[in-house]
Amino acid sequence: MRKTTKDSLETKGVTIAFASPTPLDPALTWACADHPEPELFHPVDDAALAAAQALCAACPVRELCLDLGRRDEFGVWGGVLLENGRPLPAVRKPGRPRKAA
Repeated sequence: MRKTTKDSLETKGVTIAFASPTPLDPALTWACADHPEPELFHPVDDAALAAAQALCAACPVRELCLDLGRRDEFGVWGGVLLENGRPLPAVRKPGRPRKAA
């Protein structure tokens, strides 16, 4: 019995999407599959974020990837930077946040 895309979204344990994307379906072509630098999807600066988003831009399963990332994941999913499944407007800068005036 073959799972549908909706059924596959309910699987758990997506931790290394670039190595073995979920859902693992031979009919799906992931732009990030076998990418040599997994750190790209955990950007530490704006340049790395832009590079990850550029790779995701032409991905045919971008929407599915974003849906997977919304399950409480961190990193770039479907071209969107997520933290705990929620979009971030930019890469967080290191250090403590400024005190409110």
